Amino acid sequence: MTSDRPTLIRPDGEISRRRLLTAATALVGAAVLPHRVRAQGPADPLKIGWVRPTTGRLASSFSSLYVNGLVAIDEINAAGGILGRQIVRDEQDDEASPAKEPAIILKYAEEGINFVCGPTGSSQTLSSISASSPRKIIQTSYSLASDVANGTKYPYHYQLVFNSDHQAVACVSYLCDVLKLKKIGILQESTAYGEQITPVSKAELRKRGLEAVDTQVFPITAPDLSGYVQALRKAGAEGVLMWMSNIPNSAMIFNAMNSMKWFPTITGHTALFLEALLDMVPAEALKNVYSTWYKSLTWSDTQERGTRQVEYVKKLLTYPGAEGRGTDSAGSPYYDFLNLLKFVIEQEKTFETPRLKTALDSVRNFPGMLGNLSFTPENHCGFSPADMVMATIISARDPRALKVFRERAPM
Repeated sequence: MTSDRPTLIRPDGEISRRRLLTAATALVGAAVLPHRVRAQGPADPLKIGWVRPTTGRLASSFSSLYVNGLVAIDEINAAGGILGRQIVRDEQDDEASPAKEPAIILKYAEEGINFVCGPTGSSQTLSSISASSPRKIIQTSYSLASDVANGTKYPYHYQLVFNSDHQAVACVSYLCDVLKLKKIGILQESTAYGEQITPVSKAELRKRGLEAVDTQVFPITAPDLSGYVQALRKAGAEGVLMWMSNIPNSAMIFNAMNSMKWFPTITGHTALFLEALLDMVPAEALKNVYSTWYKSLTWSDTQERGTRQVEYVKKLLTYPGAEGRGTDSAGSPYYDFLNLLKFVIEQEKTFETPRLKTALDSVRNFPGMLGNLSFTPENHCGFSPADMVMATIISARDPRALKVFRERAPM
């Protein structure tokens, strides 16, 4: 049997020097081809970076934030994937440590992974996107810090949750404009989130001719927060802007207030919606507590829950990890991000991130599950204040809540 493939052996048995050089050149060329030339083909899986802590003290707290991304992946893959490619996750444990983030991004860049979900936390996100932006990796994260939506500074990061600026404006407006309170105190955790939202809160108070009667800043590792509460009470605060993002600290605050029988009106972080808080704190301490939430995930006397959102929530709650932390799972950015990514990739018919960035910057009123998403080259937060409402904490026990929905605050 003869073969049509070229051989290095001449008919006379000698090695052909010309063919040897040609073969060597081809091998060297293949070894140094740029990564993009050797990238996966259309039928290969589409790898998505998945950055979250699987070890460390925040692993269990943060795991629920990724559940709606799993729902999106299952739905997208069942519908044929993205341009025929099935999504697979490349999960990396960041231990919720900002110091771990640059190395994870470098690993993704070396492997040609150009789309990333995560990390969680403002400090972690800022560390991550400082590394991913110059590498043109399109990324979203669960961070409420307004700085991560700066499209000029971080051109490849997209924020698909409302941010700390939005929260500050809404919470101050509710206390001062709706409830007509004048004496406002601030209780802030010492994190990137707290450090960004407090100055905006104070600026909003000054627009109304007010100054905070007191600002208390605490480390998130503090074993007791009663002293901070006592200081706010002594300052005469009628309302409190409570900027903290974890349930144990929130529970310490409300239990301290309950022991003092001091119940100011409180507005704060969306972590207050977690049902676990109602198991740790007397209901009396939560009657006047409100937070910002997505209008699409609320009801009122005049507006029922959306059919699409109810179906989404019911499906979400069938996934492990969502049951006990429904608001975390439903309100994270990954479901909308992955569906938006599918939309722009299939619209542009490319996986090249510079072209996709241009397309994302032109998105207007994309119908996300949490609200209508719009971006500009400068503003990479997809939400506007119109997508937000103030909602009650205690409505978590209402049968209509389904672990996720909340009743709008009285206006």
